[in-house]
Amino acid sequence: MRIPFEKAMLAAALLGLCGCNVVNNLQGLSVLGQVAREGDDQKRLIKNNDDHYDKLKQVIARGHINEYKDKSSFVYAFGQPVLKKDLKDGTQRWLYRYAIYRTAKDKVYVYFDRSGKMIKWEQLPCPKLF
Repeated sequence: MRIPFEKAMLAAALLGLCGCNVVNNLQGLSVLGQVAREGDDQKRLIKNNDDHYDKLKQVIARGHINEYKDKSSFVYAFGQPVLKKDLKDGTQRWLYRYAIYRTAKDKVYVYFDRSGKMIKWEQLPCPKLF
């Protein structure tokens, strides 16, 4: 049985449209997969930050914070701070706390002189925004 040319063209066009939808759906699924992977990466970063902060709080509770005398020992032990700020007097203040502010009950500021040596530290409560 022979299919008329018009019907064959209509079938090809419909299949072509379906193919476009499949391609578009695959692209959408690819984007969703990428978002999921990025979300997993963000969760790992947050957990890593929070684990480092928990370690810092344990060191403070045991009275051993002064054993970390410079920037490199802090980064090695507790990771990068949430924030670094250069102060007017040439010192630098680093902020350590939980990554998500609303889950943070307290924060630790560590101050370093120009040569990178720790000058002092302080632990303060985090004010609640809401």
